[in-house]
Amino acid sequence: MEKVCAVLVTYNRLECLKKVLAALNSQTKEISKIFIFDNNSTDGTSQYLRNHGFKILSSLDEVKNNMGSNRMLSFHSEKNLGGSGGFANAIKMASQFNCDYMWIMDDDVLPENNCLELLLKKMHDLNVKVAIPSRNDSNYNDSVVKALDFKNFLKYTPYSRKEFYPKPLTKDYYYVVDMAFEGPLINMDTVRKVGIPDDGFFLEYDDSDYAQRLQKYSKIVYVTNAVLHRQLAKRNENSATSKRDRYTWRTYYMLRNNIIFDRRYGKNWAVRNISPRLLLIHKLVKSILDGYAKDNLPLLFKAYHDGMNNRMGKRVDPNY
Repeated sequence: MEKVCAVLVTYNRLECLKKVLAALNSQTKEISKIFIFDNNSTDGTSQYLRNHGFKILSSLDEVKNNMGSNRMLSFHSEKNLGGSGGFANAIKMASQFNCDYMWIMDDDVLPENNCLELLLKKMHDLNVKVAIPSRNDSNYNDSVVKALDFKNFLKYTPYSRKEFYPKPLTKDYYYVVDMAFEGPLINMDTVRKVGIPDDGFFLEYDDSDYAQRLQKYSKIVYVTNAVLHRQLAKRNENSATSKRDRYTWRTYYMLRNNIIFDRRYGKNWAVRNISPRLLLIHKLVKSILDGYAKDNLPLLFKAYHDGMNNRMGKRVDPNY
């Protein structure tokens, strides 16, 4: 019997987490183990989990000593490591478990009860090691990435390198080159070969980077009828930035990591070196025209210089 370990990263979203756990426990394909990495939540998450059958762990030794015991485990981090750090540590710990697959997700998703079963079936049918669910519903318009253009230096803004499959998505499945950590199901042996996500991204692009690394071992299949909802999605949500764009700490990580991603996977000198400069000029001009130069430029120049010099990790404090 195939064993699946569900791996979640959570931070201060207890009400969302409760719904995810209910959805996991109602899957038509049984989940052998649930492992939660708690990014130092302060909303009573640990107490809730303890009261509902989870064993709370606080050290790597405790993880090793409980690999074969409780079905439900939660590791409480002493500090918030960001999304990237959370997934890197969660996947590192969970890869030690005696399971055949790892099902990775955030705390604000909601898989339908046959989601896991359909992902597994398509993986077997197509002989692939990685499958991702559809996030397309009435509140979120999913975009499925067909290709990433790492040759055109003029595609320098975030997301512009992505070529999407046309909508509506009518086929049973699509082969994709990008994914989010919102429900990918990965063969455990493949996880061990690829290793853990790069926690240096801190936030943004760690999942896209992991997708590039996974493709050295397997295609990634998007399973159209395996549905996973996004609890916090709003109707007609759009990832495009607003017309007048005031930068935040999140913008810093988006821009810095966009540069690092281009320099890591760019196929030519122009993508690795000219694209970041064009991004800087574009955002500089836009900030001036928007009237936010005083607020934006320090973060913009820091993102540019850190990206060009591959300075990763937490370099701007988040304001959660």
